[in-house]
Amino acid sequence: MTTLLPPDSAGSVPAGTQTGTIGAEIPRERRLAALHLARYNLRYLVRLYGAFDGDLLLPIVLGEVGLYNMGGLAMEDPANLPGACPDEESFRRLPLRPCNAFSISSSTGIPRETVRRKVSHLIQHGFIDRDPKGGLTITAKAVGLCMKPFDEENQSDFLTTATRIQAIMSGSQSGQRAS
Repeated sequence: MTTLLPPDSAGSVPAGTQTGTIGAEIPRERRLAALHLARYNLRYLVRLYGAFDGDLLLPIVLGEVGLYNMGGLAMEDPANLPGACPDEESFRRLPLRPCNAFSISSSTGIPRETVRRKVSHLIQHGFIDRDPKGGLTITAKAVGLCMKPFDEENQSDFLTTATRIQAIMSGSQSGQRAS
């Protein structure tokens, strides 16, 4: 099975390319760290599955729109990013950078027609707005969904997993230094 990753992601490699390491050659600590990360990713996917009524493409499309929209704010000045859960009026004043179905399709690999259907669903449920020119932006409701309580649980799980992985990898590095 070929794993499709967005072309600009750090882990993407052309299909059929050897990554250079097979299971037996990977140090025990890295395998253990990968197991912890896989468990975290699975728990996160299950949370997304529940939050979006079993449609995992919805959070992918919503996330891509949101990251594109907010990307401009963060690049200018990270202080421009909104706080925890902005109210509808203050959120509308943010200079969000709109995107379109084609750019979402290009960055995710999801077919454009599927993206259009998911965008329509997200618009109907108030998570995305479409401007008069067709540009897509997230809403304050979407930010609220992603911030609380869903991300509080996710953040705690992520930090716990990261701490475990860091401890595993630190033990690995101190063992290497001792030899």
